[in-house]
Amino acid sequence: MNTLSIVGLQFGDEGKGKITDSLSHQFDYVVRYQGGHNAGHTVYANGQKYVLHVLPTGIVHPHTINVLGTGMVISLDALQKELQGFNVSQLRISDRAHLLFPFHQQLDAQSEQTTTQKIGTTQKGIGPAYQTKTSRIGIRVGSLKDLSRLKLELKQLVSSLGVTFDGDAYVEQMKEFIAKIVPFITDTSYEIYQAYQQKKRILFEGAQGVMLDLDHGTYPYVTSSHPTPSSIPVDIGLPPSYIQEALGIVKAYTTRVGEGPFPTEIFGEEAEKIRKTGNEYGSTTGRPRRIGHLDAVMLQHAIRMTGVNQIAITLLDVLSMVDTIKICVAYELNGQRTQLVPSHASDVAKLKPIYETLPGWKVPIQDCKSFMELPKEAKTYLHRIQSLLGVPIRFISNGPKREQLIERTHHHD
Repeated sequence: MNTLSIVGLQFGDEGKGKITDSLSHQFDYVVRYQGGHNAGHTVYANGQKYVLHVLPTGIVHPHTINVLGTGMVISLDALQKELQGFNVSQLRISDRAHLLFPFHQQLDAQSEQTTTQKIGTTQKGIGPAYQTKTSRIGIRVGSLKDLSRLKLELKQLVSSLGVTFDGDAYVEQMKEFIAKIVPFITDTSYEIYQAYQQKKRILFEGAQGVMLDLDHGTYPYVTSSHPTPSSIPVDIGLPPSYIQEALGIVKAYTTRVGEGPFPTEIFGEEAEKIRKTGNEYGSTTGRPRRIGHLDAVMLQHAIRMTGVNQIAITLLDVLSMVDTIKICVAYELNGQRTQLVPSHASDVAKLKPIYETLPGWKVPIQDCKSFMELPKEAKTYLHRIQSLLGVPIRFISNGPKREQLIERTHHHD
């Protein structure tokens, strides 16, 4: 197996950045396939904290080629800011990916202010950029190779959208940066295909999580792309058979940012304690994340959608300060027990979680180096998660540092 996809199985913010960073040194390529700078992957490496929004997490490893894939929407401003301090020669940008401009962000902010049904987006312009793409009036990265063509396309796009924007001035302002990245704009589908043929190791890094998937998440409170391994062949341009192993990332509890139904949400002192201990504030927006108990029903839904064959549990150490731990094992909807996530957000909002309660462990676990060193109650919790989800737990993150990661080699321990 020379490909691995990493996918968040909840509402995003599962700790994908740390897991990707911990594994990416084993890979030749790290590939982002969807989303834009609404992602926020926090990595602690080389004694530094990196918060990455556009760049794949592999950028912190000097030997890794990092790909911005066709399914992404890319802000030149965000990319320019983030590339400072990194080697541009490690980058490959799909010539078929779409560009996101400052007016997309303005449209996003206006939509959030004027619409009656607020989604709670990051207001980074992601939705409007995907809208121009699906309306077939978008501008693709390949246009950066010809600035006169780019200026013309920008005039047409600004006119179509009815926004005020000086495209010529923007292109002149970004000219130097564009010249810097143009040598690394390429047909990334072809490059990754060639790399696969040469038995290179390729890691596909998703943004957001399955419950924010445009089709299979809590619509309409979702993102504008598909953060599942199923979308990689389309978003990169590869045969489906090339997507081999999939690792699902599961936070040891549940969080959500923005609007939308959240069946296991908790409030008050317990939520605040978890929020502070886990530093649960959006890495892109700084917004406090909503906190909830682990939801095994949503996870079963996400695992069915993604076919992940192993999972990583993150932020287990945060639960070291709670007395008891709850897992939602089923829902009640209109008096009926169900194991399914309803398609309509108003029905999801009506769900009553049915919980199992397990004892907490109340001791720090950040220094544990193996599964066997974990407290008995922590092991019981992990075994119960594994039995409910039917997928082996491969990794356990017990702290923010790169080395605070336990790998299980025997799933029966």
